[in-house]
Amino acid sequence: MRRLVAVLAALFSLTIWIQWQWPAPASASTLSDQLTKSAGQKWALLNVGNGKYVSAPDTGSGGEYAKLYANATSITASERFTLHTDDKGTQISLRAESNGLFVSADANNSEKLRAQGDHIGSWEGFKLEYKGTDTSGAYYSLYSGNAGAYVAAELGAYPDHEVLRARTTATSLGTWEKFRLVPVTDSSSHVGAVKDDYAHWTTPPAPAAPTSTSVKFMTWNLCGDRNDTCGNDHSTPDHMADEVIGQLNDVGSTYTPDALSFEESCEKFAKPIETALENRTGTGWDVRFAPIYYNVTTDGGAAVLAQKECADATGYGNRGAYGVSVAVPDENTWYQAHILNSPDTATDVSGNPYVVEQRADLCAAITSKAVMYCGAHFSTGGTNYDDPTWTYHGYQRDELTTDEQKATKTGYRVVFGGDLNVNPPARGRDGSQVLDPVYNTYRECAQLQDTTSARDGQNTANNSKIDYIFGAGHTSCAVSTNSGGSDHYALRSTTLLP
Repeated sequence: MRRLVAVLAALFSLTIWIQWQWPAPASASTLSDQLTKSAGQKWALLNVGNGKYVSAPDTGSGGEYAKLYANATSITASERFTLHTDDKGTQISLRAESNGLFVSADANNSEKLRAQGDHIGSWEGFKLEYKGTDTSGAYYSLYSGNAGAYVAAELGAYPDHEVLRARTTATSLGTWEKFRLVPVTDSSSHVGAVKDDYAHWTTPPAPAAPTSTSVKFMTWNLCGDRNDTCGNDHSTPDHMADEVIGQLNDVGSTYTPDALSFEESCEKFAKPIETALENRTGTGWDVRFAPIYYNVTTDGGAAVLAQKECADATGYGNRGAYGVSVAVPDENTWYQAHILNSPDTATDVSGNPYVVEQRADLCAAITSKAVMYCGAHFSTGGTNYDDPTWTYHGYQRDELTTDEQKATKTGYRVVFGGDLNVNPPARGRDGSQVLDPVYNTYRECAQLQDTTSARDGQNTANNSKIDYIFGAGHTSCAVSTNSGGSDHYALRSTTLLP
């Protein structure tokens, strides 16, 4: 956003298997935009051995840079981490909020843990193993497969007192090798800690008296991660920003929505898209991001959520987590992510089980217009897919509309949509009735203002309509003619506000 001086510096990596011995220290300020724009769940690690939090200070140089210590008695930015996975929850990787880099077991430095990795490689992968529960809750170990050892906090008379190191090969672990995961939020509580959690749904600022009577909204599934049927497969952030502007220009050089939502997006798309919108419109924009998760297996304990990681882009490297985004005017100070109730596992066409993405929605409040915008990406439904009986689609529908009801009760008008991964009721296909309750309360874009019109619309992906915009009514509704490298066409509306 224009108020923020720091510009996100694009991190790069040569290939996923190359590890840098002494990376140049990253400035925390250069990564602040990326970190503050993501509504990902944050965690602190508490060492059982000394009862202190693990810290990753953005200090030091060479092999001393950003070493992890179990030495903090309170939680600040240096003690906050996000959990990520690039293997569907078999392993986790820890990203430090202090500098935005991944924690490595540094094989060139006696396996000390350092926040130095610019992407997830073998040094950055850890197996999270449940080790028991006591009166203070569950505790875990972190096993580095690359080092062949468990992570310990050096609590004895060592030169690096309290430093974390992957050095314990015995399977009988002491308290030095045990850690608690403590869920934390940032100062604005931008996240829900678990599925279907409203405890962190804070109250948005009181809206201004409504004046505007309509807004323009666009939703588009970017297909920006890994999908070789899409032109946007493994896209760089700059490429994706260009494609977003291309969608707007296809409508006309003066066309500017009031808000946009994106699905199948990557975390590091947010800032370039924001900048591209500002350059095109001459006004400030704010692009927020919410990750989609996987359940991490913990060998006997409850699953822990870790953010699904976008695949690295050739010539660019790490693109951050995978999820949904909302682009709104640059006045936004309140946004909330909601981890939608999703199945844990499913079975493919060959009868093989697989783990399922834990989907999300994201809402942002525009106080001056008393409008709340929300974008969502539902699970894939139908036989041999994530939600074969469409049961979880019903849960996700209800959670999304509950978010809208909460917004309405605080004085906001609502516009919401996204890739809901189900055909409309009029088509009579498998799962088509899932959205009937939403149509009963709101008008979908294709209905305009006619409550009796068919619950249908133009196709947005192949021969299906699975992208939607809901509101009080609409004066226009259109599907783009150019897919912009996606397997979806953008859907746009002029939506009436009550």
